[in-house]
Amino acid sequence: MRISISHHRLLLIVVLNPQYFKVANYFTGLNYSGSRMKAQCLPLDIISNLPSSIIQTILTFLPIRDAFRTSILSRKWRYHCANIPKLEFNEGLWRGPEFPNKHKLFLDIYTILLLHHCPVLEFSLCIPQLKSCCEIDQIIHYLSRNTALEKFTLCIGLGIRHKLPTSFFSLQNLTHLKLRYCAIPPLATFPRFGRLTSLCFYGVVITDATLLQFLSCCPMIKNFTLIEYVFRFTSSGCSSDFVDLFCFSPYIERLEMNRYPVKFFSLGVKAPKSTKAIVHLKYLGLSELSFANEDELSSVYLLVSNSPNIKKIKLEMCRYNPNEVVSQTAKDFFDVLDYSDISLEHLHELEITNFGGIKPEMDFLKLILANSPMLDRVQLVFCDLILLPARYGTLEALLGLPRASSRAKIILKP
Repeated sequence: MRISISHHRLLLIVVLNPQYFKVANYFTGLNYSGSRMKAQCLPLDIISNLPSSIIQTILTFLPIRDAFRTSILSRKWRYHCANIPKLEFNEGLWRGPEFPNKHKLFLDIYTILLLHHCPVLEFSLCIPQLKSCCEIDQIIHYLSRNTALEKFTLCIGLGIRHKLPTSFFSLQNLTHLKLRYCAIPPLATFPRFGRLTSLCFYGVVITDATLLQFLSCCPMIKNFTLIEYVFRFTSSGCSSDFVDLFCFSPYIERLEMNRYPVKFFSLGVKAPKSTKAIVHLKYLGLSELSFANEDELSSVYLLVSNSPNIKKIKLEMCRYNPNEVVSQTAKDFFDVLDYSDISLEHLHELEITNFGGIKPEMDFLKLILANSPMLDRVQLVFCDLILLPARYGTLEALLGLPRASSRAKIILKP
């Protein structure tokens, strides 16, 4: 018996709200007559009569606290919660604004893990109030023996970064990995994460060499996020750029970074280079950028100009500073380039926030408008320091730029 996610949610709504039985009749095809359901048409306990696999899937939509409370409903329900494939531990584990005793919190987690019967496919420990502690290592060590684990999330937010234990690198069947406020130690050799398709690092401490070494072991990544990174540079320095990044992970479709990773990958960019390795990139999101210097500008140009299949670009600039000096190389950056052969045939949307209207930003817009025949929308959100007359002047200049797309709309937001 197969049932979609929408049906799971519908069944939960029906059980908790009997007045929706008529809606259930329309979607599920169950036989109801009149405004009241006849007893012979449907058993009173419709959920308990479903196959166990469906019940377990329904329970994954509940907070884990409530899912395990269903074990007291009856003998039939006692072991359903022990077979849920998804375990998500977050702030819903306790009530009230105050963080509970750490030992009680981990005792609850240990109890659930020890009572769990089937393999865990997804595990998430996401508690911003949690500090680095040895109990986290014990959980990771326990999960490392579970070869079926596909998705792993560890997000803490206080104290020092949590250094991942060596047992973490035994999770080689992961498809999704999300880490926040952690530290990845350097290893002589990293195991291959051949199934990993989604990688998200937030506030992770890592050396430049370790990052590149780790990425080289994840060739199938499609979604890649690096935010608030803390890089520790090796003594030899780093000369890698975005070309090397996409050589390690050529199948990236969605890339999100803030300023520090962009600066890291711009260290090796001495001049705009071309590459054919970024053909899969469809979404580019970069934040805290500054086009006042050549390094970041060159990296953004390298990414955009060599991504022929990109569909959306979202840039968040640093807050406009009228006293910031724009370097002459940044002002002349696009003037010395010949980008007539660049074609962004799949680009539909460009969004720039904290737009300041400096010359490199305007030149970048000129490049996009002139080389995007399918462009539908350009949205600019001005920095609040830009006065109204300057905004009108920017709009007038934009309307005079040549466009490859006749339907491209320029939307200005305050």
